[in-house]
Amino acid sequence: MMFRSRSRKVFAFLWDADGTIVSSEKFAYDACNEALKRLSKRTFAPEEFRELFLSDYRTHLKHMGIDSVQEVEFFVNVWNSRLTADEHKFKLHDGVLDILTYLHRRSYKMALVSATSRLQLQRYFNLFGIDKFFSVIIAREDVEEQKPSTKPILQAAEQLAVSPEDCVVIDDVDDGIIAARKIGAITIGVTWGFNSYQRIYDAKPDFIAETASELYRIVVEKLMC
Repeated sequence: MMFRSRSRKVFAFLWDADGTIVSSEKFAYDACNEALKRLSKRTFAPEEFRELFLSDYRTHLKHMGIDSVQEVEFFVNVWNSRLTADEHKFKLHDGVLDILTYLHRRSYKMALVSATSRLQLQRYFNLFGIDKFFSVIIAREDVEEQKPSTKPILQAAEQLAVSPEDCVVIDDVDDGIIAARKIGAITIGVTWGFNSYQRIYDAKPDFIAETASELYRIVVEKLMC
C-alpha cells in the first residue's frame, strides 16, 4: 500500500530490529508476562500486548503497571535471563534477509536503529550474522531518548553522513514511523511485527508493506533502488 509517491534520491536505509528484521514477538510476550506474573501484576493476552507495545521500554513498562526502580530492575533481570534459554524463539522474518542482501550488494548505506539493548542485539548478531549489513548500529544505550523522539534516527543519519531527508526508515512500530516523519525521512511501515496494521496505518507512513515481497517491490519499483 502506498500513501504518497516519492521521487527523490535515496542514499541510506535505517532499519528497526525487533519485529522488523527479527521475529521476537513471542519472546517479548512470554518474558513480559513471566515478569508480570512474578510481580503479582496483571498479565496480557497476545493482542492486548501488541496494541500496548511501545519502542520506549520504560514507557511500555509503565503502561503495564511497572513503575518503581526496583520493579524495572527485576523486569530487566527476568528479560535478560531468558535471552539464552529462549533464543530458539528468535527468527528472521521471512524474506527480509534477501532485501538486506540486495541493498548491501548495491552499496546502500544502512543503519540499525533500535530501542533494544546491545546485549540483545549481540544475540541476534551471533545467531544470524546480520551486523555485517550495517555500518552504524544505534542501540538503546546509545541515545538518551527513544522513538518517537527523533534523536536515534538523527544520530544514525549523522553517523552515516547523510541528510535525514535522504533516508528510508523501515519500522514495525508506529512511534518509529512518527519519529521519521518529523524529520522528513521516507517511511515504510511493515505490519508483520509488534504493532497492528491499524496502528501502522494511523501513523501515515509513505508506504505500507504487509509482506517482504511487498517491501521488496516498494524498494525496487517505487523507490527505484
